[in-house]
Amino acid sequence: MLKFRLAIRYIFTPNAGSFSSRASWLAIIGFSIGIASLLLTASVIKGFELTISNKLSIYDGSARVQHILNKPIPRNNSILDTLINTLEYGQKIKPFIRGLSMIRFGKSADGVLIDGLENLHEKLNVKWLGGFRQNNALNRGEIVLGKQLVDELDLEQGETVFLQELSMNSNLLIKPFKYVGVFHSGLSEYDKTLAYIQIKDAESIFSYDDDHVSGWIIYSDIYSQMNFPEISYPFFIETWKERHKLLFDWIKIQKWPAMITFGLIALIGLVNIVASLSMIIFEKKSQIGVLISQGLDNSSIQKIFIFQGGLIGFLGCCFGGLISIIIIFIQSKFQVFSIEEEIYFMDHIPIVFDINIFVFIIGFSFCLSMLASIWPTKKLLELEPSQALKY
Repeated sequence: MLKFRLAIRYIFTPNAGSFSSRASWLAIIGFSIGIASLLLTASVIKGFELTISNKLSIYDGSARVQHILNKPIPRNNSILDTLINTLEYGQKIKPFIRGLSMIRFGKSADGVLIDGLENLHEKLNVKWLGGFRQNNALNRGEIVLGKQLVDELDLEQGETVFLQELSMNSNLLIKPFKYVGVFHSGLSEYDKTLAYIQIKDAESIFSYDDDHVSGWIIYSDIYSQMNFPEISYPFFIETWKERHKLLFDWIKIQKWPAMITFGLIALIGLVNIVASLSMIIFEKKSQIGVLISQGLDNSSIQKIFIFQGGLIGFLGCCFGGLISIIIIFIQSKFQVFSIEEEIYFMDHIPIVFDINIFVFIIGFSFCLSMLASIWPTKKLLELEPSQALKY
């Protein structure tokens, strides 16, 4: 208890001119900046990965079951029945029809990827132009488009666009659709090229039989729930992570250089702790001599300064964690820091509070601060009272 009280006294000393107090607080500030930088970097990387993952799992589904040659699949078959029976809790399966089409409005025309669905995903952020739709229900003759495509075509609410299938065996069937909703994902791949219509309309445009579809979309309540049953040839299951493998490989590559770079700032904070403890020990040599002469052994003196280094590390971790939590809250609530949407797939810096990240970084950093405190205190074990009292 005495050792801990002395360690606290050397930091919170009432003497305004004390070098010990100033050096300790400078070490705390430096270490807290390093911890905050590391926590914020990890939180931004996690937020970016989570935001991208959530968006992709909504627009692509957690996985898609398709024919290996992209042929139509009968709705009723034994393979599908087996798949449905082996789905985990929280997983849903819905049919879809997908195909390429030409969309026309006035003098403008563009290629578009059509997804025919019974209902849009409940988490799909659609701005319905005619008011709220229960369960994101889509009626026949209606179309929902991405924001970039709407801007290019210069569409207004209720206007009619025309779809025509793009294929060698096209029967030149052209169908009108009423523009009723717009979605904004922040991903150009979807906002510029994807459109949703009712699955019955897709059957008509792409000449599908009533009992055939392009495949099935599997949705999971948890985006990371990626356990899917095996399926036999000629069908295959492709997850959104497999479909966008290059993107997630890029995220992994970027993660470690960023963590190492900002980890070096925390390392500088540790060096500051070592330097400040060394200078404090030098300043307090006369007091150390008095303590030794009063019967306190050298190992106990060493523990005082190890406690002080640990206290500096603890306060640095606490202040760094607090700074990070405040910035995370402000950014999550008010989205203060914006970024280029066309480059980063979102219009603001995503950041999330992950308790596991905080516990690991703060716990590991505190342990390092305790270990770093041992080195400058080693010489105290060899210090003689007469030598210390010279100062």
